[in-house]
Amino acid sequence: MENRIFKYEMTIKEFHLDTFGHVNNAAYLQIYEEARWEFITHNGYGLDKIKETGLGPVILEINLRFIRELHLRKKITIHSQTTEYNSRIGTIKQWITNSEGKICSDTEMKIGLFDTHRRKLVQPTKEWLDAIK
Repeated sequence: MENRIFKYEMTIKEFHLDTFGHVNNAAYLQIYEEARWEFITHNGYGLDKIKETGLGPVILEINLRFIRELHLRKKITIHSQTTEYNSRIGTIKQWITNSEGKICSDTEMKIGLFDTHRRKLVQPTKEWLDAIK
């Protein structure tokens, strides 16, 4: 499955850092989440759509790697791409590149579409698939 790659740029700020002066591991998860929200919102499936339909994304599993250090006040790009979606579970890959284009971190996660009323995973809707492919 060759789906589009969504790119989101941001700058590493002081609040991303830990006492060692590098990006805290939990901050990576927030950075990746911010990029995913931009990805789906840009493609018509933001919070308003989730509230309207009662259907929204959930992460079921995540594998996160740290490859190169991110530096304060440096621009980064977060790339997001859905690589597969079988039945109720899909896979999204994300990676962060620095201003030189080098990969600094990557993640692969299993996701699903969650029915907030019935509190369970459901089959992906056409609208959801269109937003993430």
